[in-house]
Amino acid sequence: MIKRHYEKVIIGCCFAFIFANMGITSTGFAVHQPFIVAMDGVGDTGGSLILSTRTLVSLVVMFVVDRYYDLLDVRRGIFIACMLTFLGFLAYSLATSLPVFILGAVILGVGYGFGGMVAATILANRWFTEGVGTAIGIASMGSGCAAIIMPLVVVRVIEAFSLSAAFFVEACVALVIGVVVVVLLRNRPSDLGLEPYAGKSGKKRVREHTSMQPAPKGERALLLVAMVLVGIYCCGGITYITVLLTSSGFDASFAASIVSIAGFALMMAKLVVGRMFDKLGSVIASAVMFAIGAAGFIMLCFVETGFAPLMVAGGALIAIGLSLGTVGVSIWSLETAEPEHRTRQIRNFQVAYALGGFIANTLPGIVKDLVGSYLVSYEAMLVILAVSAFIVLRYYLKFAEKPSS
Repeated sequence: MIKRHYEKVIIGCCFAFIFANMGITSTGFAVHQPFIVAMDGVGDTGGSLILSTRTLVSLVVMFVVDRYYDLLDVRRGIFIACMLTFLGFLAYSLATSLPVFILGAVILGVGYGFGGMVAATILANRWFTEGVGTAIGIASMGSGCAAIIMPLVVVRVIEAFSLSAAFFVEACVALVIGVVVVVLLRNRPSDLGLEPYAGKSGKKRVREHTSMQPAPKGERALLLVAMVLVGIYCCGGITYITVLLTSSGFDASFAASIVSIAGFALMMAKLVVGRMFDKLGSVIASAVMFAIGAAGFIMLCFVETGFAPLMVAGGALIAIGLSLGTVGVSIWSLETAEPEHRTRQIRNFQVAYALGGFIANTLPGIVKDLVGSYLVSYEAMLVILAVSAFIVLRYYLKFAEKPSS
C-alpha cells in the first residue's frame, strides 16, 4: 500500500528538506536578526552582510545546480545539501565574531542553493503527471512550517540558554532530516517499478500546462527580471520584519510572534495557491496572490502608528503573497519553456529569484544605517511587487494560448 502511494512519501521528503535547507536557513532565520545585530562587531550592516553572503553563495551554486543533479541525481544531492545545512548552523553555534558567521553563511548558502525548490520541482515533475502545482505547493509548505515552529523554539532556547544553543538545535534538526530523507527518497517512480501519479482516475496523462506562444528573447529576458524582483520582495518581506518592528517600538516577543503567524499563513497559502494554479490557471492565481501581497506591504508601511493588529494582518497578508516566490516561480518556469528546456528554465528562474534575494538581504541593513529606518526598504518592496506583477501578468496575457482540449 505504501509503495503504491509512494508519491506521497516523495512529497513528504520534499517538505522535509525544504523545511531544513530553506525554512530554517531563510524564513526561520529572521528571528535571529535582532540578537545577531546586537552583538559586538556585527551591527546592522554586519547582519545584512551575513544574509547577503548566504544569498550570494546560493546564487552562484545555482548556476551549476542542473549539472549537480545530473552528476549525483536528487537523492544523494539532497543528502549532501542537508549535511551542509547542518555544518553551517554548527558554525553559527560556534561563532563569536563576524568572520565565523560569514563562514557559516557560505556553507549554508551552498546547502540552500543545492537543496531547495529546484530539487523539489524536478521530483514533482517526475513523480506526478497530474496535480503538479498542488504537489509543489505541499512541498514548499516546509519553509512555512519552519517559520511557524522555529521562531518560537529559537526565542525560548535563547532565553533559557543562549543564541549558540539555538543554532545548535537547528543544526541537529538539519542532520536528522538529512538522514531520514536519504533513507526514504527515490529519484524516479521507475526505481520502485511504479508509474508517475496520474490522479484518482489512474489515467496516465501529461499535466495541461498553460500553453505559451513562442516569445522574443527580449520578452523572456524581461520575465527573468520579474523573477529577480519577486526574489527581492519575497526574501526581504519576512527576513527583515522583526527588525522593522523592533526598531519601530515593538518588543522582540511580539515580533517573533508575527513571524510565526506569517509562517503559518505562508504554509497554508502554499497549499491553496498550488491548487489555485491547477484549478483556476496561472493568470488568475498569480493576480490574486500579487494583490494579497501588496495589501500586506501597504499595512506594514504604517508600522510607525504602533497599531499592533494592523501589523499582525500585514505580516499574514505578506506571507500569503510570498507563496508566489516558491510555488509561482516553479510553475512559471515549467509553463514558459519548451518541454526539452524545462530543467534549464527551472534553474534560470531560481537563479534570478536568488539574485533578488541577494539584493534584498544586502540593501535593507545598509539603507537603515544611512537613513535610520527599515521603513524605506518596505516602501521600496511594495513598488517592486507592483512592477513584477505587471511584467508577469502582461507576459501571460500576451503570449498564453487557450489549452487544447
